[in-house]
Amino acid sequence: MRHRSSTLADWPPVVRHLIRSAELECPRGHADALRELTALAMRKVPARGVFDPTVRGEPDMYDAIDSIARAHLELAAARSAWRTAIKRAALELEARDALEQAAMEVQSASDTAYFYAGLMFGVVFVSLSRAT
Repeated sequence: MRHRSSTLADWPPVVRHLIRSAELECPRGHADALRELTALAMRKVPARGVFDPTVRGEPDMYDAIDSIARAHLELAAARSAWRTAIKRAALELEARDALEQAAMEVQSASDTAYFYAGLMFGVVFVSLSRAT
């Protein structure tokens, strides 16, 4: 089954405004990432609801988000720099693994906190704007 492609004109005004603002205010690539994430959300939300990053077993969602991050948010370069720095540190395997594990835990907690902050700001915004 093919899905209908949505465009910026099909999206709610607040989404269009956020993307236009990102074009003016955010680093290069961020508006494109928001566009692609919005298209993903417009396709997925009607069938599945809000995306919860703590739910396991959704490789298609993680693959899509990673692909967008690599294309527009320099994820591949950041990962490469991290690996290079770890190798240059010339640590023993156990120490390197412990360092990488700790970094992943910090990143995971931070990502979740920022995601939830963004989610709740969005939900509150929608709730308040509908109340008026």
